[in-house]
Amino acid sequence: MRLRLLYFLFVLLPLHAFAQFTYVIDQSIPVEEEGKILKMPWAGGLNSAQINTMDLNGDGTQDLVVFDRAANKISTFLNLESEYAYHPEYELLFPKEISKWMLLRDYNCDGKKDIFFPLSNGIAVYKNTTMAGENLSWEKLKFFAPPIACAPAGTKGLFTEIILTTTSYSETTCSDGSVVIRPNQTNVFPGTNDIPSITDMDGDGDLDILHMRFVNPGTVQYHKNMSMENYGTCDSLAYERLDQRWGDFEECSCGKFAFGEACSASGGKTNHNVGKAILALDVNGDGNKDLLFSEEDCPSLYVLQNEGTTENADINTSGFFPQSKPIFMPLFPATFFEDVDFDGVPDLLASPAVYGRTGLNNPFTNSVWFYKNTGTAQSPNFTFNRDNFLQDEMIEVGDYAYPTFVDADGDGDQDLFIGNYGNAQFRGVIAHYENVGTASSPAFKLVTDDYLGLSILSRYNMKPQFVDITGDGNLDLAFLISEAQNFTTSLLYIAGTQPNTISFDNLQIESANFQVGANENIFIGDIDQDGLADILLGKSTGALEYWRNTGPAGSFNYTLEDNAFMGLTSSLTRTNLNSSISDLDNDGREDLLIGDQSGNLTVYGDFRGTLNSPQPITEIIYDSFSEVYTGKNLGARIKPTVVNLFNNDKPAIAVGTVAGGMVILKNDGGQLLPDQPEITIYPNPLTAGESLSVLTDRGLLMQLFTITGQKLTEPLFVSGKQPYSLSVSGMSPGLYIARFIYGGKTYGKKFVIY
Repeated sequence: MRLRLLYFLFVLLPLHAFAQFTYVIDQSIPVEEEGKILKMPWAGGLNSAQINTMDLNGDGTQDLVVFDRAANKISTFLNLESEYAYHPEYELLFPKEISKWMLLRDYNCDGKKDIFFPLSNGIAVYKNTTMAGENLSWEKLKFFAPPIACAPAGTKGLFTEIILTTTSYSETTCSDGSVVIRPNQTNVFPGTNDIPSITDMDGDGDLDILHMRFVNPGTVQYHKNMSMENYGTCDSLAYERLDQRWGDFEECSCGKFAFGEACSASGGKTNHNVGKAILALDVNGDGNKDLLFSEEDCPSLYVLQNEGTTENADINTSGFFPQSKPIFMPLFPATFFEDVDFDGVPDLLASPAVYGRTGLNNPFTNSVWFYKNTGTAQSPNFTFNRDNFLQDEMIEVGDYAYPTFVDADGDGDQDLFIGNYGNAQFRGVIAHYENVGTASSPAFKLVTDDYLGLSILSRYNMKPQFVDITGDGNLDLAFLISEAQNFTTSLLYIAGTQPNTISFDNLQIESANFQVGANENIFIGDIDQDGLADILLGKSTGALEYWRNTGPAGSFNYTLEDNAFMGLTSSLTRTNLNSSISDLDNDGREDLLIGDQSGNLTVYGDFRGTLNSPQPITEIIYDSFSEVYTGKNLGARIKPTVVNLFNNDKPAIAVGTVAGGMVILKNDGGQLLPDQPEITIYPNPLTAGESLSVLTDRGLLMQLFTITGQKLTEPLFVSGKQPYSLSVSGMSPGLYIARFIYGGKTYGKKFVIY
């Protein structure tokens, strides 16, 4: 009875509340640009878009799935009454390992699109296993590896490979003198940066593959799917390599091809070092597949017309495509053949297949070209429609959107300013969106895409922040910007004359005597609370540095105090850090917010109080399908900033993406979860030699105590939906309590060690 009473009193003790860092993606804020209300302003922008269609929600219509290589992110758009609407909740239903390229194709003829994407040594496939009325689901396929040629009779092959394989044949003489026809099983292996063509080449109903050879990237390999021939159905991926020089041509360099001979024979040299993108498509309606071709260091798209047949292709000419308005981008235009205007006829889409900006050469504001097919699927006729498909309905500043907010006009609400890497003239500028709504119901209207005319600097990589950097109590405009001539990136500022709004007596640009790398980011704030503006420097390596301003006020004397602030050292999995500081949970203590290369956000609650024992929290975005809070890729190299857009007690998070767009996260106070968390601890009882495992439905804090209330551990963060293991070695046999803290409430679980 005494033990039960002690336990009851213990779990009712008042405890420090666990911060509620929980958010939903909000798309409610209207945005107007040049008299047009954008349909999906907060969809995050696009840079290098790979366009696919599939039925996401099981309503029988084709929706849109876009993989952006630069952001390494999938974006999902529902077809709602023949208009696209951004629905990010479906993005979490796709495998996280997808990178470089993704093609959705129905390989087994069940009416459901499957996923093809690259791994380091070939192509992986996820089978669509979605059942009617259920959420999207996938199964990663394994492929058959046959026994070696001279294996003993009866030896069986194994389904062990996760990489798509193909078969070729050669004669092998075994040790007993017998000769066998040896099946050579190899991976279907495009080049590292290549995009293959996966389509039905011969019209028999199954999916064949064309790709540039990895060893000699100037020629095309043809892998025929033998599913129909071997099994009479199209539900298998059974490839045989029929040709390593499909079309009898060789690509030598940008726009130069050798037909019927090698590049060397025609006075050229094969370029082995760049990616290629191909799309097999019958462009002239003669019943044979032609080839749309591009390469990584070339701005043009070329058509290679097939004058032969599919399996005996004969290509002798090349030309720009389409003829009426040839596709010409700064680099590497890749094409996709999908119906995106709801008329049942596939159209032509083009977008640069680059992994990111490779210099001042990609104005990503207009990087998704749409050609409407006014012909048929069998005999297409492409007419240029626009060069900003989907982008024209989003906030889209090109790339590296860098947002900051301030009440610029003194009307009591927050206005939006977005820096970028470079506009169409390759100059870093700031776009100004005035908040024409209210403090609790915002609405933004584009005022100018060149705030203060800063394009006159002829520099790039603009990263602004409104902050009192001079220490005089007035808000200044501070910004990082890069110099094209010597590639230096400097911290500059324009001094303001008002404390709570923006006012400049002149536009004199001053230096703050601080230089960084072009891929590095800063947050300016009073870290040590001495009244001076310090700097958190997010390194490209993933480290976070704290530079203290040693003063006096009005001077810029920065000293490196900590090269791994909050324990954030260099990391291969966490690079290009961007930080922000604010009181996210309204507890009177400031929190640290981090975005990085992965596109995920991390919160360090009360970062000053937990400096020596940081507790990173990543599961903060609500997933409506699994009904838990989770981490989510919002777009690589994200810039988070904190702003109270809805006049709530907890502010929102505005995120700028590498794709040039914006995402808004609204704090929901954890209200979308049941009030009481589900907590399971096992095994129970357990021995001192075992580990205690914990499984919860959400992120929370756990701490172990004896039954008399003696503390055994510091608070430990337990991620939701992921088993957490804790060693209990050294703990004596007896009864213990695991205390869990969430949303200001505590929950106790007893366990026994024997």
